[in-house]
Amino acid sequence: MPTVIVVLIAATAVLVVFLAVGAEALAQHTAGRLVLLGGLVILPVAVAGTGVTTGAVRSSNAEFCLDCHEMEPWGKSLFVDNPRSLVAMHYQKRLIGRDQVCFSCHTNYAMFGTIQAKLNGLRHVYYHYIGGVPETIELAQAYPNSICLHCHEDGRAYLEQGAHDSVRAELTENKTSCLSCHDIAHDMAGVKAGNFWSPP
Repeated sequence: MPTVIVVLIAATAVLVVFLAVGAEALAQHTAGRLVLLGGLVILPVAVAGTGVTTGAVRSSNAEFCLDCHEMEPWGKSLFVDNPRSLVAMHYQKRLIGRDQVCFSCHTNYAMFGTIQAKLNGLRHVYYHYIGGVPETIELAQAYPNSICLHCHEDGRAYLEQGAHDSVRAELTENKTSCLSCHDIAHDMAGVKAGNFWSPP
């Protein structure tokens, strides 16, 4: 049984006891005081924590990211038939899990990377519902190489690619961007042209 349901059942049970017996009657006994403590402190914290955790997990899912109409073209870019498009090739070759495709490449893998990604996501929610979606959707800051290198740094294709030899230190130190050569992340021109790959 999912944790959310267990917590909600427990909260409902405490509420029923509280309403049936009353706070004064509960406060007169040790067991009653424990029920009050659980109902007034522990359960609200558990419900809030469970809700936040469930929301965080759900918001890491590509379906969640692409639910907003303004992100629809970016979702379509996963299917563009262009071997130079980073997201299309990573997605179509199943280098990234289908459900985590957005989160995997838009999350910094440092200690607080997930928290930072969630805070950035809240900014997107603000724009969607309150602030107005910008006419041109762009990254808020330069894309860090550490996200690419998190997966590729010790990968055979990266290590055996001679073009990386002379710039490997600069890539690691983020002095040269991976995107200076791999310059098509989302092929939006391909989306506009309807150039999509279809499985055989």
